[in-house]
Amino acid sequence: MKYVIYFTGFFAPFILTNVSYASDFIDDAKVSITARNYYLDRNYVEDAPYPAARDWAQGFILKAQSGYTSGNVGLGLDVMANAGFKLYGPSDYAATGLLPVNKLTNEHADSYEEVGLTAKVKIFEDTTIHIGTIEPKLPLLFASPARLFPQTYRGAQFQTSEISDFHLNAIYIDRVNHRDSMNYENITLANPNKRFVKGAESSGMYELGGEYKLTDQTELSAYYSNLHDIYQQSFLGFKSKKNTQFGQLLGDMRLFISNDEGEELAGNIDNKHFSAFWGIRNSNHTFSIGYMQSFGETALPYLSGSEPMHFLDTLSTDLVNINERVYHLRYDYDFKETVATGLKFMTRYSKGDNIELIGYGQQHFKESELDFELNYKVQQGIFKDLNLRARHSTYRNNMPSTMTFKPANELRLNIDYTWKF
Repeated sequence: MKYVIYFTGFFAPFILTNVSYASDFIDDAKVSITARNYYLDRNYVEDAPYPAARDWAQGFILKAQSGYTSGNVGLGLDVMANAGFKLYGPSDYAATGLLPVNKLTNEHADSYEEVGLTAKVKIFEDTTIHIGTIEPKLPLLFASPARLFPQTYRGAQFQTSEISDFHLNAIYIDRVNHRDSMNYENITLANPNKRFVKGAESSGMYELGGEYKLTDQTELSAYYSNLHDIYQQSFLGFKSKKNTQFGQLLGDMRLFISNDEGEELAGNIDNKHFSAFWGIRNSNHTFSIGYMQSFGETALPYLSGSEPMHFLDTLSTDLVNINERVYHLRYDYDFKETVATGLKFMTRYSKGDNIELIGYGQQHFKESELDFELNYKVQQGIFKDLNLRARHSTYRNNMPSTMTFKPANELRLNIDYTWKF
């Protein structure tokens, strides 16, 4: 944060005293306020410290994004301010990630707020640098948006698309602000189900890579990241679409290769993870199948509070245990050009087996999740663009009760509306 303040303070007099130079800075500015109402109820069906994880909260997200000052090097500033309020969340229930929770008393906070600043520089037409609060959406560093507020990081990100059909990303982070937190913390390795010797903190992480479009319907991507003294990770991805007489064929394949690094603060890390799905979209229908598998001595590593970027966006588990194999079926229906235009339906089933857990020898475990989702965006009238979303999952496993992911029935309800100024 202090680097953003220094940056802004240094350039502010120059920008404000030269109206002509700053015209694009003001004229291209964008301001929006999103009101997000979120209810999350994860009801455990077996023994657990709490009968459920349950919260209902109202959030407001203000985003003010300036344009850039004129010239070959343009300067700008973005502001994000969040305010969250508890509507329901007694201490009888576990934390959901919607609200901060006192670790000693389990009291769910009545309200919380935070402000993030991002200084930015634009060079030529398609090269930018952002410094401060950032929300990366990269294969090896993904800021999770799955709660009331998005997860953010403190760092710097460089992006360029000056070369035709090629986009390059370089990023460095040294702190994280979790979805239910008001403070920046050290970056840590996620360790659900006690997959690694221990959880570990790192001083920082960098990632470098990009995407290249071979054609309008085919894209290759490659990235490398290093979580200092914990692990290094490489990523290769391939996405494609092809129009046929039967519909549009879809494909997405991803390979992660992970090893321990430096002082090995989390112990041995050795994993290769492959995931792929293939689908067909015909009119309003989309059918897809998928497969994932982990290889090696450990599970796929990723950052605490983040999400592993395989193709599956599950609600109640992550499906990346040691040597786990996952089979997946999915069906989507878009009600476009019907009387219910704006409504979308999705259901999917995922089953993982061959799971190994540290401390349980050669015993193998399994898990499964069945999801349903309805999403409706109002198309016209006074409530145009109001978004309603309902999701339900049924998650089961035969793992020991001491593991992180527990059998549960989960319901999530969202109401979002954004005002743009």
